[in-house]
Amino acid sequence: MLKKSVFILIGIILLTTNCTRDDICTEETPKTPLLIIKFYDKDNVQFAKAVENLAVFADTISFSLFPVSTTDSIAIPLKTNENWTDYLFLKNANDSLSFLGESFRFDYERSDEYINRACAFRTNFFNLTQERTTPSPDFEWIDTIVIRTDSITPQNQNEPHIRIYH
Repeated sequence: MLKKSVFILIGIILLTTNCTRDDICTEETPKTPLLIIKFYDKDNVQFAKAVENLAVFADTISFSLFPVSTTDSIAIPLKTNENWTDYLFLKNANDSLSFLGESFRFDYERSDEYINRACAFRTNFFNLTQERTTPSPDFEWIDTIVIRTDSITPQNQNEPHIRIYH
């Protein structure tokens, strides 16, 4: 009986001492960063301007990335397995008669960075560019897009990477 207890105790000690910090991916660990976009008034470029009933669709997703809402900023993911991501931005998405839609392709270079065993890798993005791909000027609502920083990393997740004037 004593031998059995000793083996169980040794087993428990081995199990608990084999766990290291790398076995847990905490919420505080920076993951793959999102593309931060802030919307501004095209007539008064110093002021943020909310987009009425904004919906954002990725090229392969048939639903908006977030609930339709009126907002002046969004954070959206970029593809980590491609060097481009296509997005459709809809204004007035709740109104099927007066909605406006703009399509854009974001091109970039990717760099995978090893975090640790539990979190694995994150992808950082560099040399971000954009191209308007809207098929018809009848649906355009965006005046100008300005890329403020072409690198998307955990270090710059508190500032907008892109400004959209509308």
